[in-house]
Amino acid sequence: MIRHFILMLGLLSALAGHSQAKDGNAAPPPPPVGPLQGGWNNRMANSQAAQWEAANSAEPGNAALQLNWLRSEQNAMAGNNNGELNAADKAKLGSIARNISATAPKSFEAHMANYYMEFPSAEAFVELGSAYHLAPEREEMFAPMLSKAMLDGDDAGLRTWSAEMVRRNAIAAPLQAAASDLLLSVAGNGILFTNGDMDTQPAVVEQVQQRDQPGVLVVDRRLLAQPAYRERTWQQAGATGAVPANGPVFAKALIGATKRPVYFALSLDRNWLDAFPGQLHAVGAAFRVGAAEPGDATALARNWSAMQKPLDAGPMSRNYLLPGAILLQHYRSAGEPGKAAQVEAELRKIAAATGGTQELRKKNVLNH
Repeated sequence: MIRHFILMLGLLSALAGHSQAKDGNAAPPPPPVGPLQGGWNNRMANSQAAQWEAANSAEPGNAALQLNWLRSEQNAMAGNNNGELNAADKAKLGSIARNISATAPKSFEAHMANYYMEFPSAEAFVELGSAYHLAPEREEMFAPMLSKAMLDGDDAGLRTWSAEMVRRNAIAAPLQAAASDLLLSVAGNGILFTNGDMDTQPAVVEQVQQRDQPGVLVVDRRLLAQPAYRERTWQQAGATGAVPANGPVFAKALIGATKRPVYFALSLDRNWLDAFPGQLHAVGAAFRVGAAEPGDATALARNWSAMQKPLDAGPMSRNYLLPGAILLQHYRSAGEPGKAAQVEAELRKIAAATGGTQELRKKNVLNH
């Protein structure tokens, strides 16, 4: 039975406690580590958010501290709620953002805070443009500007910002390996729907900078909220007929309107996956969407052997448990104990690294 392992965005690493400044006051923690940079410990994420809140209490009215507090809170909250923000979370973040605007109106920090609050609306990208005008070199700009290039269909922008992310080592190496595995799992003319920064940004950087699967159309499902992006995606897919609305309905219509195969990243939102009962077929680090095909199991076996399967890519590593479990069951049912043993050994290793051992035992994937 297919189980979706939910992508938990924005988990951070942090120091265990405050360091001491020369004047004897507690120094603030280091700047929040973005979800692309490799910090995925949720306990430490919450600890860092608390430290930034304390730092702001000690020095109210500092916009730079406030922005770091907002970013750390947003990442911790997303981790606590499987990538989603509840009403209380949004209210707290909104309060911090308003305080930044009051403290330093029209500053870089105020514009970036508004970008985070408004994403993926058109207003968010207006705020991003204002922040870019003030400080184009700031590292906080890289991933948002890559998203903007995707939104605008700006190939030059994709090359510029993906190159900058490579130059600054803005994406952790394990995430790039996971992105390579994701693209490997998609047919050369496929359409790949991704979920968030941790799968979208590395895949785009890998595709643009390494020329990895250049024919694949990567679609950030978040940006489909913008009509212009939906229309451009529809055209790039070679689809016919009226452009559908946002959400899973877009993918449903696309499957019937184009000859190109459609794929979902394993981390796609649960409401998207639930909209396609019986139509999700794990073929590696992605689902092929549509009717079952005889070659699905063969594709899964081939891609599983070819994938790097990094153990230290946070929730992206945990996603490997799903295709591994399906492939293991396939080999067991087919009476191929040698291949089953090999996959089981890999699966145990991945489960041990990602905390998934007990879950696989409960599902009777691992027997002991």
